[in-house]
Amino acid sequence: MKRQPFRLLIRWAFITASLSGLLFVAAGTSYIASLRAYLALFSAWLLVTMLAVDPRLARERAHPRNADIDGGLRFTTSFLFVLTLTTAALSVGRFRPVFNVPTALRGAALVVFSLSGSLQAWAMIVNPFFSPVVRLQPECGHRVIADGPYRFVRHPGYFAMLISIPASALAIGSFVALIPAIGFAWVIHQRTQIEDQFLKANLPGYPEYAERVPAGLPFIRSA
Repeated sequence: MKRQPFRLLIRWAFITASLSGLLFVAAGTSYIASLRAYLALFSAWLLVTMLAVDPRLARERAHPRNADIDGGLRFTTSFLFVLTLTTAALSVGRFRPVFNVPTALRGAALVVFSLSGSLQAWAMIVNPFFSPVVRLQPECGHRVIADGPYRFVRHPGYFAMLISIPASALAIGSFVALIPAIGFAWVIHQRTQIEDQFLKANLPGYPEYAERVPAGLPFIRSA
C-alpha cells in the first residue's frame, strides 16, 4: 500500500489546528509559554508518528474496519484526553494562579511527556497491528509482536499513555487537570484488561508470550 504523505499532512494540520484552537480558546490567550511548548511538542510527536508508522496501520487507525468489544471505552478515553487538556488550559489561562504547577515542575513534566510519547511511538512503529479497536486482523496476518518494547512489557503503548496524559496536565500547568487524567488512566487500565483477555483467547501464541513477558500495568495477571 502506498503512503499518501499529502493526505497525512492535511490530517496532521487539521488535528493540530483544532486542538490548538480549542486549548487557546479555553485558556483565553495563546501567550502561555507552557501551553505553547506542550502543543509544539505534541504536534511534532503526532507528525513523526503519522509519517513513521506502517501505511496500513495508519489507515486502520484512521478508519477501523469493524466495531470493537470494549463497550465504549475507546470513546471515553478520547473524551477524557480532550477534557484533561481543556481543563489544564482553562486552569492556567483563566484561573491562574490557583492550583497551578510551578514552572520547574512544568518543564520536568514536559520531559516525561516527551519520553512516554517516544515509547508510545516506538510501540506503534514496531507493531503493525496497533489498532485503536480491540480486534484480530487476520486479513493482515495478525501475529504476536515480541520485538522492540514488546520484549519488556506486553502493552508498552498503554503503559506510555498512563504516564503521558497525567504528564500532559502537569506540563501545561494544572493540578486540577489531574482529575480527568486519573479517570483516563483508569479507563486505559480497564481496556488493557479487556484486550489482554481477548488476545489470550483468540491470538495463537499470545498465552505463551503472556507467560514470559509482564503486562507492564499493575493488577493485570501474567497468565
